[in-house]
Formats: sequence, C-alpha cells, structure tokens
Amino acid sequence: MTWIPISSETFENILREEIETLPADVLRIYKQYAVVPFEQPCFRDDEYPNDRVFVAARAGDRLLFFDDVEEDFGVGIADSDGVLRDLSGYGPLLRAVIVLHEEATGSPTVR
Repeated sequence: MTWIPISSETFENILREEIETLPADVLRIYKQYAVVPFEQPCFRDDEYPNDRVFVAARAGDRLLFFDDVEEDFGVGIADSDGVLRDLSGYGPLLRAVIVLHEEATGSPTVR
C-alpha cells in the first residue's frame, strides 16, 4: 500500500482530538509550548528524502511533532541545516508533551 501524506486539515483534526483528551495539568503545559502548526522538513530514509512532519509545540530548539507515517507524536531537534532527522515517537500527545516539558526544563513532570 502506498503512503500518502496527511493534509494540514487532517492533522488539525487529529491534534484537536488529542488535545481534548489531555488532563488539565498536561493541557496547561501544552499551552505553554503550543505554536501555530507548521510543516517541518524531515528525513526518513532515501526513499523519502524530502519529507515533512507537522509541528504543534516548541520549547527552544525542541519540536513536538506529529509523524503521520507512524501515527504518533514525538519530540526532536532539527539539525543545523533545519532538517529533523531523529523521528523518535512517544505515541499519544499526552506522552510527547510530558517529554517535551521534561527535556526543556531538565526536571521530571509529576503526574
């Protein structure tokens, strides 16, 4: 089966649904880092050298993104050329927000 990248509209629907599931404390954290969603260049492999993911939040150089191939949220840092190469995913938005916050602050999030 051929993979087809999701549209920004589909991403915004996924993001909205995920935000609705966040507990109040994690929603507050998410809102601290949320950005207007944008497309971020990424590199998956030689078959898809000019791909992209959608970014939903940012803490300094750390980006919280949605990977539509794996269908999960992740946190990564773009290389000096502006391309995200480490597409480590964490699953639902809840976990990715916690990881983003912990990496940005250097302290664990108490849940």
